[in-house]
Amino acid sequence: MKFTSTFSALLVVLPLMAHVSGLAVPEAALGARAGFGGGKGAAAKGKGAAAAGSGGAAAAAAAASSSAAAAAAATANNAAGGAAAAAVASSTAAAAASTDAAAASGSASDLQSSLTIDPSVIQTTGTGQDPPVAGQADAAVSTNNFANFCALGLPNVPITNGLQITTGSCNPIPIGNIPTTSNMPSSKFQSPTNGDTLAANTAFNVTLGVKNIQLGTFTDATQTYFANPQTLNSAGAIIGHTHIVIESVPSLSSTAITDPNTFAFFKGVDVGQDANGNVEVAVADGLPEGTYRMGTIVSSATHQPAIVPVAQHGLLDDVVYFTVSANGAAAASAGNAAAAGSAAAAGTAAAAGTAAAAGTAAAAGTAAAAGTAAAAGTAAAAGTAAAAGAAAAASSSVAAAGAASTGAAAGAAAQPATAKAATAAAAKGFNSKAGAFGKGKFGRSRL
Repeated sequence: MKFTSTFSALLVVLPLMAHVSGLAVPEAALGARAGFGGGKGAAAKGKGAAAAGSGGAAAAAAAASSSAAAAAAATANNAAGGAAAAAVASSTAAAAASTDAAAASGSASDLQSSLTIDPSVIQTTGTGQDPPVAGQADAAVSTNNFANFCALGLPNVPITNGLQITTGSCNPIPIGNIPTTSNMPSSKFQSPTNGDTLAANTAFNVTLGVKNIQLGTFTDATQTYFANPQTLNSAGAIIGHTHIVIESVPSLSSTAITDPNTFAFFKGVDVGQDANGNVEVAVADGLPEGTYRMGTIVSSATHQPAIVPVAQHGLLDDVVYFTVSANGAAAASAGNAAAAGSAAAAGTAAAAGTAAAAGTAAAAGTAAAAGTAAAAGTAAAAGTAAAAGAAAAASSSVAAAGAASTGAAAGAAAQPATAKAATAAAAKGFNSKAGAFGKGKFGRSRL
């Protein structure tokens, strides 16, 4: 009876055990499905298993209970529905898991020595054409930050590796830290300024003012060229330096494109700015006579051009144009010479006009003088006539007076003394009038 009962119990328990053993999943398989084991299993499962993460053994066992056929169908559907979207979602979930793991283990510093990309830094940008825009090109897409991009050109295009390779190279170093818009650097020449004229072959100093950059960090450009990512200081400003370059140009108005391989002066500024934000560079030998443009090249510590956060921004660098002459005096440009010539011509014309006016005035004066002379002559003639008339009148008077005197004389003896006195008084009065006539107003007016 006992044997029969025991046997009956076994018949009930054995099928249950078999069913439970069918649910068991190897640990390695669980890791692969959760996204930690790598390989094809994790990729085939897509974002569903990766998102499950470390949800617990029970959840993993429940997920594993689906049939192999269903899993295969799901994989096919995911591939057809968009492998790129699945890859992005998978990498995002894996990045979160990796970041959590690094924080838990305290091994974040080891990331800088690891030869694998941490999923937390994988970018998820697309082509930039969603929706498409006319005139824009598609950007390339990468699921590993183009980590092996430079391998595509090897061996024809070597790795930059800190060297200035004139035949071209490929640099795998990331751009690095990018400042905020309020910390974008800016530069402005303080001396020489635009349009200045300097003396030829004479030493001078270049003074440059800067802001929003920490100057003075300058690595060996022969061994560390473009070798580090861009970094920022505690205030958020780029850590780096600047350069001063001077090029010869045909003239201030020239539109000729310059050759970057040719320059008159170049200096990497390896010192920090002063309290006023200025740095100074000496051009010890000066420059020959000519026309020049001078500019800056603001850079990070390992000489790469400064990178800022937005595409639309003002110049980070400055450019000025100046001339160099034998005595340091500005030469007259063609335009100035023309203006000077015009002014001279205008002056000449004005002078000629003045002379003409003077001549006219002189002619008028001559005519006036002639008129005056004629008038004077007329007056003189009139005076002469008057004088002649007066003389004639005087002669008549004299004759009359003489006759009167003769008569008076003839009768003087017979006249009384009173008559004689009257005759003498009459004679005296005539002489007085004659004197007044000779020296009066008329005579003076002729002069």
